[in-house]
Amino acid sequence: MKKWGILGALDAEIAKIKENMQIEKTEEVYGSVVYDGFINNTPVTLVCCGIGKVNAAALAGVIIREFKVDVIVNVGIAGAMGHGVQTLDIVVSECAEFHDTDDVMKKYYPFTQCFDADEALKELCLKAVKALDTKKNVWCGKIATGDRFVNDKETKQKIVEKCAPLCVEMEGAAIAQVAYMNKTPFLIIRTMSDSADDDADETYDNLLELAADQSASIILKMLELC
Repeated sequence: MKKWGILGALDAEIAKIKENMQIEKTEEVYGSVVYDGFINNTPVTLVCCGIGKVNAAALAGVIIREFKVDVIVNVGIAGAMGHGVQTLDIVVSECAEFHDTDDVMKKYYPFTQCFDADEALKELCLKAVKALDTKKNVWCGKIATGDRFVNDKETKQKIVEKCAPLCVEMEGAAIAQVAYMNKTPFLIIRTMSDSADDDADETYDNLLELAADQSASIILKMLELC
């Protein structure tokens, strides 16, 4: 049976998953608590990694190399970017790309700044969303990652022009790169908490818990169906 690694950047993003987990042991690593146990008889390692690319990459490496997970899923919230994508819509990654790097990444290992998600995990995610019958729009496509919370139209437009993502967040591509380097299948699941515009701060505060809960519900359903 495959062991799942699940990462969220915020406590709210992993809270519901943790509530449904049979925790067998905990370990503090790099200031974060790693939970190891089971959900629906599937072995799971769960961690709130903290925000930003470095935190995400560090903890992704730990749970892959030390906790021996076979697949890795980044779950949580994001800012809507793509045309038509609205708050509380769901975005499932086809790929993850850094929006705050340039083409120099393509000259050195891993020779790319965009990483493809696992097709089987994506299909299982879509099956889970359908089973939940959330009535929310579901999008599959590119997710952009960078070390800033996008909350103004000018920055949003620059990111859209550079890489045309469906949404923007702060951890996914870093986790994806570590997964790629370790030959570990990965997926990113995000619910839109805001529209990455001038109203983002207020919308984020209002929708954070609802959006995080929705993403958590999806991965719990995936674990039920797998």
